[in-house]
Amino acid sequence: MTAFDALPPISLEEINAEAAMLTRVDRKYVMRREQLDAVLRRVPDDTRVLDIDGVRQQRYRTVYFDTEDLLSYRMTSQKRRHRFKVRTRVYLDTRASFCEIKTSGPRGLTVKQRVPIGVAEALENAVPTHTARWVDATLGAARVPTCHRELRPVLLNRYCRTTLCPSDLGRATIDTDIAFTTGDGLSHGGRSEQERHYGIVFIETKSGSSPSRLDRILWQLGHRPARVSKFGTGMAALNPELPHNRWAPVMREYYRSPSL
Repeated sequence: MTAFDALPPISLEEINAEAAMLTRVDRKYVMRREQLDAVLRRVPDDTRVLDIDGVRQQRYRTVYFDTEDLLSYRMTSQKRRHRFKVRTRVYLDTRASFCEIKTSGPRGLTVKQRVPIGVAEALENAVPTHTARWVDATLGAARVPTCHRELRPVLLNRYCRTTLCPSDLGRATIDTDIAFTTGDGLSHGGRSEQERHYGIVFIETKSGSSPSRLDRILWQLGHRPARVSKFGTGMAALNPELPHNRWAPVMREYYRSPSL
């Protein structure tokens, strides 16, 4: 029995009805796996956990796309105003899949848009052809100087996610068992041999402008919001020649000893 099993459940339909949270303020935290238990012991008893057919830790598979000169990575690492991410994501337990675009909105808000795609399409590790017009229109509206034809797969990320819903209607995700993959295998739908694990946990809180109760719990335990991105740190960890000053403290602390 895990700490998540003791919390009351909430369904995906209930979460979507209460707060879709696709436009939100995100606060990100990173810690070692052994530090997570102390956080979970402080989570209020009225916090609900996403439960889908009895599964409370959903498996994710995400492929990130970038240009040949890594425009998305460079914009993310330099915190450019019009930064963006394009990715496909498979929810492995429910077999749902989407093509997603994240852009930076006004006042620091993150805007996520997505369209459904087939699982088989996502496993091809390519931007689906039928989403091309939508991808180009979305990037164009965000003033991003690229299009779908210039995008290629650069990083595969696997992890298990638990979603918490406190009574203040915020939302938090806890990602464990995080693994990163890059290499030639991504270019033609295969699986690269370069998968790496670092024994880290990502927590991301999602709320309005005011911090959530979970944010305050994390602060009390000495955790502070970090400049962290699974895309950015994963790329930097597997490609150490890339500039990564933005994530240097996190890289030094958490990405030193990978395992296969």
